[in-house]
Amino acid sequence: MATRDPASDEGEAQARLPFPQFGAVVPGAEYVLRPGGYLVVRNARGEIAVVSSPRGYFLPGGGQEAGESPAEAAVREAGEECGLRVRLGEPLGTADQLVYHTVEDKHYRKRCVFFTADFVGCEGDGEPDHQLLWMRAEEAVTRLRHGSQAWAVGQARPRGRNGP
Repeated sequence: MATRDPASDEGEAQARLPFPQFGAVVPGAEYVLRPGGYLVVRNARGEIAVVSSPRGYFLPGGGQEAGESPAEAAVREAGEECGLRVRLGEPLGTADQLVYHTVEDKHYRKRCVFFTADFVGCEGDGEPDHQLLWMRAEEAVTRLRHGSQAWAVGQARPRGRNGP
């Protein structure tokens, strides 16, 4: 479900956003709003689930389908991408990621809602070009392709800690 971003002036739009924005604004580009849900999944060792694909490293999750909530999209996409089964946790926050899709020749404003999740198991193979990896949070932050996803990992507190 993609809709047009009503703000044509990206600088003005950013000033009104109640959450962070990542990625460079391309002057004059029209951005299509693409809402979605993403997960910061931890296993029993405290490692973060990262999906490796030909386009890079990403958190599990993706775009919402019609009538789907960000949480539902995140859980569904995690299963489809790499067979990941999770127990959904708390919301971490929302961030926008500005991206350009070369195949579609479109600019997207990905409105990403992030959630914590606990690893339950894996079921099936997922997509053939997607591989589930486990990384320390510090490594994930440096390898994730999108700044919004690295930000989300930073927002997630490791188990057993009271502070950031």
